[in-house]
Amino acid sequence: MRGGSADSPCTNISISMTDDFPSTKIISITDIIEQKVRKQKELEGYEAQLDDLRRKKFWIEKEIQLAEFIISAVQNEITPKAFINALIKAELKKE
Repeated sequence: MRGGSADSPCTNISISMTDDFPSTKIISITDIIEQKVRKQKELEGYEAQLDDLRRKKFWIEKEIQLAEFIISAVQNEITPKAFINALIKAELKKE
């Protein structure tokens, strides 16, 4: 008896009828190993996506920070030197 898809849990269960154990269930270790390997590959894919999203988040935060500094500089009419110092100061605060 075999069923299920690559994304569903292992459903391969054989039933053996013997004199000692009339309803013993035997689960295929091969199917369990195959399922484990599929899930590991799936997890690796999610980890790669997560790393990519973290990189994108980092750069978007930097763009927002830069936009905020530019807005502040224009509103307060600060000098370029003061603007650069404020950028450096803000970056050091984050670390």
